[in-house]
Amino acid sequence: MTRNTPLITLLTGAALGVVLLIASMLQTPIKTSASYGSTASPSAASPASSAPASSASSPAPASAPASPTATPYAAGPARANYASKVEGGGATIAISVHDGQVVVYICNGSTLDEWFSGPVSSNGKVTLTGKNNATLDAAYGAGQMTGDATAHGTDFNFSAGAVSKSSGAGLYRATADVDGTTVKAGWIVLDDGTQIGSLEPDSTSAAPSAVAAPRLDLTSRTATYKGTVLHAVRVSGVTGSGF
Repeated sequence: MTRNTPLITLLTGAALGVVLLIASMLQTPIKTSASYGSTASPSAASPASSAPASSASSPAPASAPASPTATPYAAGPARANYASKVEGGGATIAISVHDGQVVVYICNGSTLDEWFSGPVSSNGKVTLTGKNNATLDAAYGAGQMTGDATAHGTDFNFSAGAVSKSSGAGLYRATADVDGTTVKAGWIVLDDGTQIGSLEPDSTSAAPSAVAAPRLDLTSRTATYKGTVLHAVRVSGVTGSGF
């Protein structure tokens, strides 16, 4: 028994060392992936930097819807003549169009006499002004021009059809000096031969008055006013005369 004591002591010490070694290993923390992540920079670990970039997360802006295309007015013939009575029969209108220019005349054979002239808009609409605060708006239709006008304080609506090319129908105009005053007369001849004309005794006035025009001889295209012969010119959109 005495001889085994050192051996027992040695074995006891070895066992105690093993126990201490195991205890020491159990107390040492095992590094995890989270502890390795702690070495990253603060900006990489912050929630703001981990969020996707705004350019990547924001959806592409939707394309703006195309503006609706306005319905254009019908394009009329480049050269044409129109004439008719206005709705209600209170006056007669004649319209001549020649290569983008238009001449319009409204009269009632007595006190109403209004001239308009100007360009045809690119969309085929006609918007003109005249003396005495007169206005006119018209557009091409199927073989006609339709619109409305205000002349001498009266409103008119019209649908003027194209006149026959083989007849003398259409618009006529004459200007002359009578007793030192510029006189201007206009006549509208319809397809059925009806003739309506008015005359401005002083056409240079800012607000000219009108009277009945003398009858126009279509063969000679002349009329006589106060002893002076008026020589009329046909305003024709087909030939361009009178423009």
